[in-house]
Amino acid sequence: MTTTGPHPIPALPAACREWCRAQPPALLVADEYVGIDLDLWNLRLAEKRVDLRLVAGGLDGGRVESGPGYLRRSDLWAAGRRARGSLEESVVALYMCAAWLSGHPSRSGVRRGLPDFRVAERDRHGRVSVSSHGYPLVLHEVVDWLDAPVEAMNLLRHGAPAGRAGRGVPDLGYPLASLYLSSLGMAWSAPDIVPVDPAGIGTLIHAGWTEIDSASRLTPRRYQRYLDVVAAWAREAAVDPLVIEMWLVREWHDRRAPADCSGASDRTHRETRPR
Repeated sequence: MTTTGPHPIPALPAACREWCRAQPPALLVADEYVGIDLDLWNLRLAEKRVDLRLVAGGLDGGRVESGPGYLRRSDLWAAGRRARGSLEESVVALYMCAAWLSGHPSRSGVRRGLPDFRVAERDRHGRVSVSSHGYPLVLHEVVDWLDAPVEAMNLLRHGAPAGRAGRGVPDLGYPLASLYLSSLGMAWSAPDIVPVDPAGIGTLIHAGWTEIDSASRLTPRRYQRYLDVVAAWAREAAVDPLVIEMWLVREWHDRRAPADCSGASDRTHRETRPR
């Protein structure tokens, strides 16, 4: 084992190295896609009086505004790039991340129903850190903190840098917050910021990581420790950190799938692959 700080980094599993090196990294992560029901999402947004409509890609590669659609990880990166421009675009990017995460067959982290990232109206009085529509300004301000993931996560989760009291973004747990930060990071040259999923944490614990004993024990500083492990494994395997993160999630589910069904979900997922 190597170390970074007080906790050891477990050895890179041979299976991880072999799988990651066998993948086409330029396409693997960017093309990771999910199917979403645009009608359902936009109906829920309208019912909650959230002033935006999600769009996605169709089977032919064109843009669709209703019915079934597909969101690629690269769509989230493009949204992250636009998020630099305004709080409104940041909100769109966050809802795209929520739709992608909720539609992913192997990931978790978005509660059932529609997440609402607005501060409750009764709590807005006197708060200068909230927009007129109720969205915490940190959703946009966090783009300036991507070189400090601990502080970026503190802003989203707690509304203020470490050591200062504050309120974070409602309905925003670590899986979604980290996917949002990762999308911003890929758009603004911070590719070492990767999502964190309970399945991936489970794989790290199985590999010997002792920083935490479950995903429920995550904190912003422990999220940084997680990034350190992923980055160390990525350097050793000579691949992008996002590829390591994908393996962590896949490995967790592969270890729990019946032997006769291994790979079945992936094959089904690829049969209707959009262009």
